[in-house]
Amino acid sequence: MARKPKPDERINAALIADFAVAGFVAKALALMASPGKTWLVSDDLRLLPDMPAARRISFDQAGLDHSPMDPEEAFVRLRQELEKARGIAALVVDMGWVVGNLQGVTGLENWGGVADRLAAHFDLPVISLYNQDLTIEEQIQAALRAHRQFLAPSGLYENPYWIPASLLEGGALDEQLSFMLGRVVPDYTGLLARRQQGQMFARGATPSWLAPPRAGLGNPAKAARWHVHCLGRLKVFIGGQEVNWQLPGGAPKKTRTLFAYLLQSGDKGAHADQLGELLWPEGESEEVKRTRLHHTVAMLRKTLGEPGAVERVGETYRLSAPPGSWIDIDTFEQLCRRGLSLYKRGELNAALRVYAAADQLYGGDLFEDLPLEYVRSETDDWCMPRRIWLREMAVKLQYDFSKVCMSSGRTREALAHCQKALSIDPASEGANAEAMKIFVAQGRLDAMHRQYRQYRAALEAIGASEGLEIKSLYRELSKAG
Repeated sequence: MARKPKPDERINAALIADFAVAGFVAKALALMASPGKTWLVSDDLRLLPDMPAARRISFDQAGLDHSPMDPEEAFVRLRQELEKARGIAALVVDMGWVVGNLQGVTGLENWGGVADRLAAHFDLPVISLYNQDLTIEEQIQAALRAHRQFLAPSGLYENPYWIPASLLEGGALDEQLSFMLGRVVPDYTGLLARRQQGQMFARGATPSWLAPPRAGLGNPAKAARWHVHCLGRLKVFIGGQEVNWQLPGGAPKKTRTLFAYLLQSGDKGAHADQLGELLWPEGESEEVKRTRLHHTVAMLRKTLGEPGAVERVGETYRLSAPPGSWIDIDTFEQLCRRGLSLYKRGELNAALRVYAAADQLYGGDLFEDLPLEYVRSETDDWCMPRRIWLREMAVKLQYDFSKVCMSSGRTREALAHCQKALSIDPASEGANAEAMKIFVAQGRLDAMHRQYRQYRAALEAIGASEGLEIKSLYRELSKAG
């Protein structure tokens, strides 16, 4: 239920808004403080345009322009900036800095702790302002855990999903659930606390029979989260440190391949026979393959730093990533979808920012550094279909990005993105068509004809023929020139 702020209430609120709706943000902020007493953290001069420069703090000044964001540095920098502010009654933080943060939702969740500390230190409301067009699903989910309240023009709303930073970073799942249920139904707090007293003695003493909870509302971060980069060279970061695959006694190529295979197998995992056939297809006996597999699994557990990182149930193995772990593929797909949606709605500036984040995230083909003999297995086509699908998505991202640039008058950037698409797939009809249009727009008719010849040569090299649409486009562009 909406309400007004209470006296002495600590306010760490999220304001999620469609920036195109006139007055929504201003009306909501007016509930917290008068416009003349509000400070803004943002690099966007179009946001709250009446805010004078003296009351603006840049992302760089706030320590929010680094990936990953260091919460202690951000707190110290903002504290120093706010100590110089006179008459401040509220702090508004543009969460647009999250768009370019490529370390999953950890930075956003850490920001919740920073906002809470600032609100307590200065005894003022801290409002985190989210542009709904730029915020993808996983970030909205993280915002539910990071902020005590939600703010809207209708008033302030309690957020039952908020979790204090101390519990979010180091609490077990039962502790987090106890806290959340206690916020919704105060009578439950004591009941669950008594239940937890008995659980403390058993925690860690029973085998992990069930998969750990997946990332969602209230998931813990007891173990250091994984940040997995699959697009391009396979990289895994645990607690901010890249894992070392080159451990003595191991076979790094097989260890990395085992990780990648189990990763794409998801919850269902993979049978020992599948793994043995993938990693040792040469014809050894099943007993030899099992022995080698056990050793490789042991090396993967050692590499990931936790015996429970790879679970075994019967003859099936699966990865057990800490809740809240992040994988680049999910974010990449969400950014591509959001960028296309924004472009179709004519939100060009927002589309440019989202597409730029997706472009930065795509580092190359899926698992591109894994040995070909494992990727192109004759018995299990586990990687190539997904790799091709993501490659096509990356090509489409680039020529869609090019269209947005052209619509924004950025011809040179538009051509650069077309060329990037063609470096991935020289035979892409969409990318070639867009490049031809750009050359004509630049008055470079010779370059347009050359592009069309290159397109036909690329098709010939793979035994394909040109489509009717691009043929028709070529005729039209030739006449226009």
